[in-house]
Amino acid sequence: MKVLLPDPKLLRKTGAVDYYAWNYSFPINLVEKYRFNKIAKLLGETKYPRLLEIGMGSGVFLPELSRHCEKLFACDIHDNYGHIAKLFERYNVTNYEVGRQNIEATDYPNNFFDAIVAVSVLEFVKDVKKALREIDRILKPGGIFITICPMQNKILDAILSLYSKKKPDVEFGDSRKYVSKLLEENFRVLSKGWMLPIVGKWFPIFTHYKLGKKLRRRARPQSRIVQRRAILSGVKARSLSEALH
Repeated sequence: MKVLLPDPKLLRKTGAVDYYAWNYSFPINLVEKYRFNKIAKLLGETKYPRLLEIGMGSGVFLPELSRHCEKLFACDIHDNYGHIAKLFERYNVTNYEVGRQNIEATDYPNNFFDAIVAVSVLEFVKDVKKALREIDRILKPGGIFITICPMQNKILDAILSLYSKKKPDVEFGDSRKYVSKLLEENFRVLSKGWMLPIVGKWFPIFTHYKLGKKLRRRARPQSRIVQRRAILSGVKARSLSEALH
């Protein structure tokens, strides 16, 4: 199924790093479409009860994401949501909740979302570790977290600099050096891949992940011997206390 891109007239630039217009400008739109196509493919045919997009920006990906869920949630750190109602009306999105949230500390309940999506977001987050802990908190056991991130790559950096008029190292800081490592430390990797798979593994441009919560070991029940020892220790302690008094 072709990814649904909305009419650009319905979108608004929401901040300095909101580059939604790139989706409609050749040839940079080829890179943008690759990211959205990859996310849609990783979501598959499942209809998730609750899906959250973090870092929604202008909302360019929301009409497509609405196809993959029963209720769509989306958040960002900006306050520019006035155009979203018309966008959703145009594409018949009726069950949604959109608003300002910082992914480092949201007010969503624990274990709430069946799927969480982040498209080129983590490289802009101030505290990636904190954000990943928050994503883990609000993701249901058995839920999935899908993300795609740009890596440090001279070819990609040259393209991004040409279009953004900014140096990627200034815009992203050093997050691209460690974001993959942090993702793999904090989540269970269900699948991982690269743009230009053969070359990308060694010289990554974009890396995508489908992740799940790490499996937590349950505390092993005490054996009967350990339980008896604990009981006897308690009895001895009480007897000693009574003797002293």
